[in-house]
Amino acid sequence: MEYYCITDIGLVREKNQDSYLAIYNDYGDFLVLVADGIGGGKAGEVASGETIKYFEHAFRQSGPFDSLEDVENFLEFHVNSANKLVYDLSKKYDSYSGMGTTLTGLLICKYGNISINCGDSRVYGFIDDICVHLTKDHTLVNQMLEKGQITFEESLNHPKKHYLVKAIGIFDKISSDIHPVKQMDYYLVCSDGLHSYVSDYEISNIVTDKELSVQEKVVELKNLALLKGGFDNITIVLVEVKDV
Repeated sequence: MEYYCITDIGLVREKNQDSYLAIYNDYGDFLVLVADGIGGGKAGEVASGETIKYFEHAFRQSGPFDSLEDVENFLEFHVNSANKLVYDLSKKYDSYSGMGTTLTGLLICKYGNISINCGDSRVYGFIDDICVHLTKDHTLVNQMLEKGQITFEESLNHPKKHYLVKAIGIFDKISSDIHPVKQMDYYLVCSDGLHSYVSDYEISNIVTDKELSVQEKVVELKNLALLKGGFDNITIVLVEVKDV
């Protein structure tokens, strides 16, 4: 595999509250995570940073996994533990009150691939130049869209577009989407600083461009998000799965 990661504060925000992780454990398993912090002051960056630090330590100590079910159990346990960590911090310190973070990513191992999602960061897959959403946004607007209460066109610029219905650390209990995903040529994990301003069509055109390296694709995506206004922090991890 080949991968490249980038994070950028954007052109509007005063600080970068995104965090990310892309590491192997001792058994050759690969974990990619993107966390987009929410909350005022330092709270958002604390929530995302502590979540990523927690998973980095847990994953370095993990393995070997025995099955995909083992991987799912690992992710579910540590999502719950990370949620408790952030929730407890938010209750302990007034300056952290109300903080939380999205958590989205992919664990790749010899048994297959498992995606994880809580919030509105995303995992995309690309195969044969086709772009596939591998995660579902946990937003109020997406819920309304699924229930037929609004149209897709109305969802694009809805005033509550960024209202999350799930996030790490907001409540003492958490549910997240953890499920197997198909093998793809590329996986893209990103915060909404990319996908809220750059269309799937534009993202796909860059990721599937055979003339660009993995690093060049990530930089092109970041630059396009900045060109569209850079209204939010931008974090992108692109993984190319090479044939063995």
